[in-house]
Amino acid sequence: MADTRRTVESGARRPLEPDDLLALDVITDAQIAPNGRSVAYVVKRADLEHNQYRSAILLTELEPDGTPVGTRELTSGQARDGAPRWSPDGTRLALVSDGADREGVPQLYLVDATGGEPRRLTNLARGAGNPVWSPDGRRLAFLSTEGNGLDDAERDAPGGVIRHIRRRVYRVDGGGYVDDRFQHVWVIAADGGEPVQLTYGQQSDVMPAWAPDGSRIAFVSNRETGADLTFQSQLYVVPTDAPADGATDRARRIDQGTRQAAAPAWSPDGSRIAYVGLRADAPAGGNDEVFVVPAAGGSAESLTRGFDRGVGVGVFSDTWGTRDAPTTLSWVVEGDALLFTACDRGRVSLFRADARGEVSLVVGGDRAVGAVSQTADGKRLAYVAGDFTNPCDLYVTDDDGANERRLTAINADRLAGLATQQPERIPFQSFDGRFEVDAWLIRPDGYDPGKRYPLVQIIHGGPHSVFGYVFFFDMQLWAGRGWNVLFVNPRATQGYGEAFATANLGDWGGADWKEQEQALDLAIARGGVDPDRLAVTGLSYGGFMTNWIVTQTDRYRVAVSENSISNLVSFYGTADIGWYWLTGEWGPPFWENLDFYLAHSPMSHVARVKTPTLLLQSESDWRCPIEQGEQFYVALQDRGVPCEMVRFPGESHVNLLIGRPRSRLERRRHTLRWFERYL
Repeated sequence: MADTRRTVESGARRPLEPDDLLALDVITDAQIAPNGRSVAYVVKRADLEHNQYRSAILLTELEPDGTPVGTRELTSGQARDGAPRWSPDGTRLALVSDGADREGVPQLYLVDATGGEPRRLTNLARGAGNPVWSPDGRRLAFLSTEGNGLDDAERDAPGGVIRHIRRRVYRVDGGGYVDDRFQHVWVIAADGGEPVQLTYGQQSDVMPAWAPDGSRIAFVSNRETGADLTFQSQLYVVPTDAPADGATDRARRIDQGTRQAAAPAWSPDGSRIAYVGLRADAPAGGNDEVFVVPAAGGSAESLTRGFDRGVGVGVFSDTWGTRDAPTTLSWVVEGDALLFTACDRGRVSLFRADARGEVSLVVGGDRAVGAVSQTADGKRLAYVAGDFTNPCDLYVTDDDGANERRLTAINADRLAGLATQQPERIPFQSFDGRFEVDAWLIRPDGYDPGKRYPLVQIIHGGPHSVFGYVFFFDMQLWAGRGWNVLFVNPRATQGYGEAFATANLGDWGGADWKEQEQALDLAIARGGVDPDRLAVTGLSYGGFMTNWIVTQTDRYRVAVSENSISNLVSFYGTADIGWYWLTGEWGPPFWENLDFYLAHSPMSHVARVKTPTLLLQSESDWRCPIEQGEQFYVALQDRGVPCEMVRFPGESHVNLLIGRPRSRLERRRHTLRWFERYL
């Protein structure tokens, strides 16, 4: 994976430019070897010429004390290689690659830990992914959509497929239509042969986890009556021998008392299964918790009910964030405690919960930690972590968090030449006295306290997402342009307790907006901010808030609204989660409360808008469909408000993070162009 990109001459520091985004590497996965003497990790890199991403698997070897002694490539990075998983004896790794011999279709491969050419293990027309080794190292479980739904000839017919829709949940953002792409659990021998399908049905089965004796696999699915009407999930166990009739499976649900499940992990003795779940009575925005259930089935017990932080919550970033490295549960070797990540006031840390429900910090700091793995004896941990001025690097530490060692500096040369700024935290008491709210202010590059500069206020999505201690490229880009940058975690943000995260249900644009305005007033009062040159922007719920704000005030000189919501009534039926999400956030459906939905829709107040507004829209966004932006755009055009729309074909909701390289680059250029015109 030779790096031919430019670096900045030593000693020179310049503001960021949009192109710098694609020069940054990110670590998307990391797995420590069973013996703790090496770590395999995935480095992803943008390929602008071909408008795609490539990734390589690297291996860093360690001294007994964890000191790195060298790094080598396990794969070349000419394809998209990922998901390295060590065999139990540490001699081989399974991986997933869309190598040149079957371009675009990921397959399972095996590679010797000492190196050599990877050997392809599967050859499925629809590919394979998510490999998981059996405890004895003889088999691998994996996921595939092979053998269900439309065949590829019908799917790719001229003019597309005529679809007969019966399910309420019939398409999902980033995944498209779900009627012919159900994932199921398969098993294949590690020495090759024909794979065996273990699960079947008109639903996806995900997150397989082997029982310690290899006789069963736990997985997550949604198989309840009316499952296609909900976004719930349950925990199942299936035997690992092939189904008798080859068309149905013997999966059995084992959890009770929760309505969502993820990340199953068997206890070392096989008697219990832990998982990340949401209790049945939790409100929208409620905390995910660590649950444990008997492997034979029964009521689930929460180990983190008193913790009051969202387990598995990650901080949002446009470069690397733990939102994109979901938590995995790991039992300690003794089987009396579990390791998990959670967000606490913008920091994502590694915690330990014991059988008594006592939670303690293992790996913390002003940063975000993700992709955690541990050795066979549990004595050493590996993880990826990033902070405000460094996207991510790889670390190892002892099981108690001591003796941390940084193994990589993957962007050191590029970052050394770029002027990045450290945000200043501004905590404040909310206007109604209920909460302490966090805000951060980034000063412009070359800031002079005697001068005043424009300010860009960015609003996060969710509304239960979270800003925090991660590298956010856009913020640093704007600071390099000579602008202050303000970001806030108002009520609804997770990582501050369930009462905080649920405090704006039915009140978007109410108390949350007041807290945003409080933060802005505080930033202006600190000096260095020109109150006549303010900008506001946001994605998703942040786009809703941007639309809402410009209908309520002309305080801001310019706005950029990305993949937003403007009409709650149409959103209810066009978004992939609209009906489910809105009833959780707002209560009864719109036909039972039409005046309320309309009153809280920016479209109802569009006649007040004076602020020049740029709409960034992904054409394949099913989360906040493009019709939401189209409605707002036409209304603003009709009223003569300066407004433009930039449409990104083929992109989904979170284009700023996972879009194709050219889309991500053009998105930033257009945003800068619009801000610079008015600021």
